[in-house]
Amino acid sequence: MDKKITIKDIARQAGVSVATVSYVLNNRTDQRISEETWKKVLQIINLMDYKPNSSAKSLSTSKTNCIALYMMSETSLLKRSEQLLLTEVLSEVLTLYGYHLILQDNKDITKLNYVDAILCYDATYDFFHSIGDKNFIPVIAVDCLIDIPWFFQICTDYNNLRENAEKHFGVSNYTYVCLTPNNELLTALIRDTFKDVSFVPDLKDFTEIPEGNYVYSQKALDYILQGKENAFYIATDLRAKMMKVYSCIELAINRVPSTEHMQFI
Repeated sequence: MDKKITIKDIARQAGVSVATVSYVLNNRTDQRISEETWKKVLQIINLMDYKPNSSAKSLSTSKTNCIALYMMSETSLLKRSEQLLLTEVLSEVLTLYGYHLILQDNKDITKLNYVDAILCYDATYDFFHSIGDKNFIPVIAVDCLIDIPWFFQICTDYNNLRENAEKHFGVSNYTYVCLTPNNELLTALIRDTFKDVSFVPDLKDFTEIPEGNYVYSQKALDYILQGKENAFYIATDLRAKMMKVYSCIELAINRVPSTEHMQFI
C-alpha cells in the first residue's frame, strides 16, 4: 500500500513549518505568508496529490486528456524549424497514448483549466516561472532548465554529446555549434560543458563560426552542415526524448513520487 502523504511531508518538501502549510490549506489570509511561499506550498500540494479537505481537493480537476504546449516566439527560420519538428513528434507520441496537444499562445499567460499538464519548450526562466505561478497543474520544462526542484525537466544530455564528440575529434579539437537557446541556465550549461561553443541565432550568422571541426546535434543545422568533411552530426533521438516527456507527464498527472525530476536524454 502506498504511504499516505501527510502535512509534515508537504512542509518538509517546501522547507516551511507545518503551521505554514496548514495556514495555506485553510486560506488563512490573516497570517503573514509571502506570495512566493504561498505558491510554493500549493505547487507541492499539487505535486504530491495531498487532499486532506475540500480546499486541497479543489486543486484537482477531472482529466481532459489535453496537454498544453508553450513555445517562445521566434523570428529565426532555423529555430522555427526545430519547433515544428518537436511539435510533430510530440503530437505523434501523445496521440498514441490518447492525449491531444494544444499549442498555446505565449502572449496569453493565464490559468489553464482545460488541460491536464503544461509543457514549456526552450522557454526563459521568467516565462516558465510565470506559467508555474498561475497554474497548479503539472508544468514540465523541455530543453529549458529551471532551478526549482519539484518541476520535471527534460533536457538534452550534453555530457553524452561531448563524450561522442571527443571520441570523433579528440578532446577540445572542435567547436560545438548550436542554435541560441532562450533559456539562460541552459546557455550556461552548454558553455560549461564544451570548451568551444558557437551559438547561431539564424542562417546569416553562419559566417561568424570559426574555422575548424564542427560538432552539432540539431536537425535544422544538418540541412546546412551535412556533407562537410570537418562536421560531425550527432543526431538526437527526438522520439525517445518525447517518450520521456510523456513518461514525466504521466508521473506528474498521477502524482507518482519521483526523485528524478531532472531527466537528461
